[in-house]
Amino acid sequence: MKKYSHLSLTERELISFYKAQGKSINDIGRLLYRSASTISRELKRNAPPVHKNYYIGYRAHIRAKTRISNSHKKPKLKNDLIRDYVDKKINLGWSPEQISGRLWLDHSGHSISYEAIYQYIYKEQRELIRAS
Repeated sequence: MKKYSHLSLTERELISFYKAQGKSINDIGRLLYRSASTISRELKRNAPPVHKNYYIGYRAHIRAKTRISNSHKKPKLKNDLIRDYVDKKINLGWSPEQISGRLWLDHSGHSISYEAIYQYIYKEQRELIRAS
């Protein structure tokens, strides 16, 4: 049994070529030595959102690579309540240390480190730098 590997740019270009020739998903899978479900999933995930039947290999490859890189980025402040609290307090002139210390008292059961607040500001909400 073949070990799983992501589709390459060449394979995506070939999918595009074979699809334009009118080949079926099963035929494309056989030609690329991939399962039909892999080809079907690729066409569903990486075809343009507007025209599902219009598949371009290099654009699909860019979409796939973008999805992979974004999948490993976790938001610093996952909870909307905490995010709103931090935004509000930063705009009032509070420091991340003050926000971190006070959050537990204002919203029992919720906590965030001041370092996570700094990362949130510098990576996700750069406009809050003026306020901090």
